[in-house]
Amino acid sequence: MDLLKTDVKKLYRGYLIPSLSAAVVTSVYSFVDMIAIGRGVGSDGAAALSIATPIFGVISFFGLLCGVGNSVYLGKARGEGRMEKANAYFSASLLLTVVFTLLVWAAFNIFSVQIYSFFGANDALMPFVKEYTDWIVWLMPIFVFSAYLSCVVRSDGAPNRVMAAVVIGGVFNVFADWFFVFPLDWGMAGAALATVLGTVVQFAVLSSYFWGKRCGLKIVKPFKVSKALHNILIAGFSAGVIDVAFIVLTVILNKQVLRYGGEPALAVFGVVITCSSMFQHLFSGVGQALQPIVSMNFGAGQMERIRVVDKLSVTTALLMGIVFSLVGILFPLQIATFFVDATPEILEIAPGIIRVYFLSFLPMGVNIQATYYLQSVMRTKWSTILALMRGLVFSGILVYLLPLWWELDGVWWAMAVTEFAVVVFSVLCLRKADKLGFKGLRS
Repeated sequence: MDLLKTDVKKLYRGYLIPSLSAAVVTSVYSFVDMIAIGRGVGSDGAAALSIATPIFGVISFFGLLCGVGNSVYLGKARGEGRMEKANAYFSASLLLTVVFTLLVWAAFNIFSVQIYSFFGANDALMPFVKEYTDWIVWLMPIFVFSAYLSCVVRSDGAPNRVMAAVVIGGVFNVFADWFFVFPLDWGMAGAALATVLGTVVQFAVLSSYFWGKRCGLKIVKPFKVSKALHNILIAGFSAGVIDVAFIVLTVILNKQVLRYGGEPALAVFGVVITCSSMFQHLFSGVGQALQPIVSMNFGAGQMERIRVVDKLSVTTALLMGIVFSLVGILFPLQIATFFVDATPEILEIAPGIIRVYFLSFLPMGVNIQATYYLQSVMRTKWSTILALMRGLVFSGILVYLLPLWWELDGVWWAMAVTEFAVVVFSVLCLRKADKLGFKGLRS
């Protein structure tokens, strides 16, 4: 598909379907892990998994930071007809990914216990957390590069390859989760090993793209390296900060939930955060579908095509948010018991937690879509501010303040209030960006 000439609606569908499919299967990893651990290990395992979840946020942060940052400038350069510049950005982003991966890998190998304690693990849960995360940490570079390559391959016009990689890896992960946890009875380690092997398969399929005839990416000597790295970091930060904010917020939530509700509430929160991770992946899928189209058309100066993509993606995100919220409001017990054993404590507290938390998904999609859109039209400051407001500033403050009055209920309401407050700012930013178009932006 020609991103500059193909009908915009057809183009959007051509990127959206593979992007959402990949997001669904990526979410299956955490879904299946939660089901296998919740039923094969028990509520302590489910609570431990909620504490381990931020490690995937760290992985996604660095993968998206480098991958999306590269994709924005690669698309813009190609829209301008400057192919050598596009490949220079790809090469610089690859170097950046290698450096970040080595640093993070070393940190987790050396300071794992301290990091998991910071995430919220207590003495009772630490063995479960370690049993699961040790496998993830040993092969962390594969995880980071899978996230990075998904962005890069999609931006090179091959969204179906990304979908194929994720689907093949996801199918492998589902089977391995069942086989390792139940017939072999390997518990937390079995679920982690299944996730690792599924990601290795995904990485192998993505890597094979670079040996194919369709690949338009080449490693060249970057020019103006410092400027290129700066641009990649600035453009990618607002997408990456969605995940790093998810890390920090999950840590805060884990501690607040343990403080006000204990381990049963943390087990239910493990279910909620698994659903939240899935929905956030799907909303990011909408953003990742629009990003290559908008970036390249921005480089080519075709603002009308960009406006059409923006409207289509906002509508998609809003409809998805309505569906996700209704599912939680109407079927809270079914969601809880799907993942964990229905103990009396779980049955008592799950409906209130799930119904309130799921309200936050209604505006969440528009907020995430706005982050990706503003990146793609080079409004990176707005994008970063928006991501920080919803991911850290408003949510972090409210998660500490509201429980002072409403105790455990205040934790869940903090998330809903944050998303509804930020969506007002998101809509204002989108309208402002549409009116300004290309004004005030440098090449």
